[in-house]
Amino acid sequence: MTSPPATPPPDSQGEQRFEQIYELCEWPEDYRPGGFHPINLGDTFRDGKYKVIRKLGEGSFSTACRPKYVALKVTEAESSTACTELTILDHLSKVAHKDPNSRHTMQLLDSFRHKGPNGIHQCLVFEPMGGSAASLVEELPENNPKMYGIPQRYPKRMAKIILLHALRGLSFLHQNSIVHGDFQPGNLLFSINSIDEVEQQHLEQDEAHTAVPLLRLDGKTDRWAPTKLYVRQSLHHHAQLGLDLCVKISDFGAAFRTGSPPPKPVTPRALRAPELILKQDFDSGIDIWSFGCLMYEFLTGEVLFAVMMIGRTQQDRDDADDDHLIQMHNIIRPLSSLIMGAWPRASTWFDSEGKPVQQDGGDETEEENGSGIYVYDTLEQRFAKRKHPDIDDEEAAVICQLIREILVYDPAERPSAAELLKHPWFSE
Repeated sequence: MTSPPATPPPDSQGEQRFEQIYELCEWPEDYRPGGFHPINLGDTFRDGKYKVIRKLGEGSFSTACRPKYVALKVTEAESSTACTELTILDHLSKVAHKDPNSRHTMQLLDSFRHKGPNGIHQCLVFEPMGGSAASLVEELPENNPKMYGIPQRYPKRMAKIILLHALRGLSFLHQNSIVHGDFQPGNLLFSINSIDEVEQQHLEQDEAHTAVPLLRLDGKTDRWAPTKLYVRQSLHHHAQLGLDLCVKISDFGAAFRTGSPPPKPVTPRALRAPELILKQDFDSGIDIWSFGCLMYEFLTGEVLFAVMMIGRTQQDRDDADDDHLIQMHNIIRPLSSLIMGAWPRASTWFDSEGKPVQQDGGDETEEENGSGIYVYDTLEQRFAKRKHPDIDDEEAAVICQLIREILVYDPAERPSAAELLKHPWFSE
């Protein structure tokens, strides 16, 4: 008889228990006390009401219940955001009937708490959706087979609807004093055609091709983790992509009430507003900034600000932040005096008049000016090179002007979602 495995530490990032896996699954070391709940296909929740039949995403599973299918989100046991997320979802459910734009945000159907080996987990129940705007683009016929150098993007018609529906969802949130905080393509989900009449066997996980054995390095059975991980299988084949296309904002784990921001925002690096980069006060303006970035991304298939962080040191973070601000300076407009004053390393790159400072080894090239600072194309130049063929020059000018009106450095001067919905481009 072998001794039981030691209890994993609260933070398992630095201590590996499991053999390495190469499939796209969640980080297995997060199965520990206070972390993920171990879930296997066939597991049941809420006294048998919900039965797990498919993995839709990290922490999100499709479950069969009577009389319909639902999506179940199981949060980490010690999640500091789970209670806030539930409170916000409850608040939105109570006011949803007052605003038709609420149909573009995910609505909570049920919630409960579940006790497992790693603690007590908040569980949230939603309608099942057909994949995210980040992943479904890869499944479109026009993007297959994949061609080198050809960006994967949505047709203009679809891109415009995605943006319009996302903006309606933001308008509903902001008018009810909720900031999403993690507004990105991965949190924009497509509605699906009804699957209530689909036989369960046709919706169950393809276990033979998606199950990944989870094995401990010491050969022991782990009491805190499942025996297998599963590659996510979205319901993209059931997504509504025709005239009935409907997109909804999901995942309120980073959401907060206006005026009560969290100490550590989670907005994706490339979608951060200047106030996030500079660690200033922030509010609903961060969602609007992210939306402006996504307008460019959905209409071109490429990110507006290509921000890369090579390592994890503070210097690496500072370098990435500096490059991000320099890109804004070149692509959108010169940085304001307020931005320069709040940027600790501004004098490294610009003088008091906003002109680039000569850097060591700054020989002039086609990509750099004489200072050694990389020079990026302006918004209009970038958009002209990358826009969808269905967008003519006149429309491109309208789009770029609209993006410029959104990406204003002072958050107080950015338009609201409700104001943006009145723009002619969204009503054409």
